[in-house]
This record gives sequence, C-alpha cells and structure tokens, in this order.
Amino acid sequence: MKTTLITLLAAVLCVEQAYPFMCYVCQEQESNKNCWTISMCEKEDKYCVTVHDTVGTKPNKPKYVISKMCSPMCPATGQQQNQTYRRVSCCEKPLCNVNGVSSKQSSYGVMSLGVLACITHIFARGP
Repeated sequence: MKTTLITLLAAVLCVEQAYPFMCYVCQEQESNKNCWTISMCEKEDKYCVTVHDTVGTKPNKPKYVISKMCSPMCPATGQQQNQTYRRVSCCEKPLCNVNGVSSKQSSYGVMSLGVLACITHIFARGP
C-alpha cells in the first residue's frame, strides 16, 4: 500500500511536465474573482504574469484593475507612469497566478508543503 501511494505521488508530481503550460488569464478586471479563465500558453511562454494597475483617476479613490496572462519573460516589476502605478508578479508553474500575488517562492513552498504532508500521512498510517 505504501509503495503504491509513493508511486502515485511521484507520478502526480511528474505529470506537470507532460501537459502544456497553462495560466489564468483576464484583462483589466476590477476583482480577482473575475479572473478564473484558464488558457493554454504558447510553447515559448515560461511565466504566468499578474499585473495590478492602480489608476489614479480621483485622489482619494484610486481604481484598481487586475490582468493575468502567459508570457515568455517576466516584465519589469514596478512602474509608475502619469497617474498609474503598475505592480507585476511572475511565477513559473502551471496555474500559479491563481491568487494574483504569486511568486516563485510561494509556488515551491506550497508544493513542498503538499509533498511533506503526503509523506507524513503515508508513514503515520503504518502497515
């Protein structure tokens, strides 16, 4: 039983390499809840990108918009132009831009935590 579970876990971790790279995509949405569309990325795309724009139309009430996309490179992380401030985050795992504030470190951390939890569960159950 343990061998089967460990083999299954290893297979799940390796499956990521067999499927095309995918990211969440949306354009200028006012909320992350409107950014659940999954898109197959192009072969050259290596990053899932999330862009938060703060548009300063009114001094006390800035407008926030979020965009998500696939990209072959990670764009500059912070820019200010006129009344707009742009914050960019990039990650390198499929669908890693789900929450809008992804990074490489959080992707690896979540994956490591999941593997550790599975292994702990397998050995805690015993024969």
